[in-house]
Amino acid sequence: MGRSGTAIPHIFTMISVCIATYNGSKYIKEQLQSILKQLGEEDEIIISDDGSTDDTVNIIRGVSDNRIRVVNHTKDASYKNLSVASFLFASYNFENAIMHARGNIIYLSDQDDVWAPDRIEKTLPLMGNNDLVMCNFSLIDENSTMVLEKYLSKDPAGKTLFWNLWKIPFRGCCMTIKREVLLQSMPLPSQCVCHDIWIGTYLVHKGYKYTFINEPLHYYRSHTTNVSPVVGKSPNSLWFKLAYRLRYLIQVFTHKSLVQ
Repeated sequence: MGRSGTAIPHIFTMISVCIATYNGSKYIKEQLQSILKQLGEEDEIIISDDGSTDDTVNIIRGVSDNRIRVVNHTKDASYKNLSVASFLFASYNFENAIMHARGNIIYLSDQDDVWAPDRIEKTLPLMGNNDLVMCNFSLIDENSTMVLEKYLSKDPAGKTLFWNLWKIPFRGCCMTIKREVLLQSMPLPSQCVCHDIWIGTYLVHKGYKYTFINEPLHYYRSHTTNVSPVVGKSPNSLWFKLAYRLRYLIQVFTHKSLVQ
């Protein structure tokens, strides 16, 4: 099992799957099982937990796989009373997972989704000629029933910064990134409400090579507790949408990377 039988460039010796969890006990086991069967013995899953109060961590430990490593993350208390607190907590929880990753290829993953069984097989070989790969995805409901087989009709990303800031096309749960490239976008800027929008927009603007796989290799689960819902009208105000886009626009030009 795993990726030993997959035609993968030999320079990629280790995969890190980065997951941010918070009270994700309902779906985390199914997600982990869909990922683990695709990994090699040398790969890892880094789970940053944001102080879950349910059985999330116990369920993770119950999977009993030495490729899984759980690290704790402490929420920034200054964000607690902000209307976008849940977005901020999730973003910096992901940052914590990324900073603990050791692999040279990083997959970002949500706690409540499911991977297609051939996701690594079809994405990893493309990393030889690309820095960032994003796949299409299917939409499933709380019971894993298919709602929409193919969510995107075409590559949603554009070539200009303004297009990507306006359309916000990047979805972290569908992204594969070279570690040395991902670190260029770290640390996340102040009040980063959506880590994936920042990472994708910043890296494409900086000229890193991006490609899109127009095949659903990920099952996005839509349910009542999604931090960032895919379907339906956004509950966020127009002011909120404009404000964080403007903040990102400024931060793209002022960002100081961890890697110089």
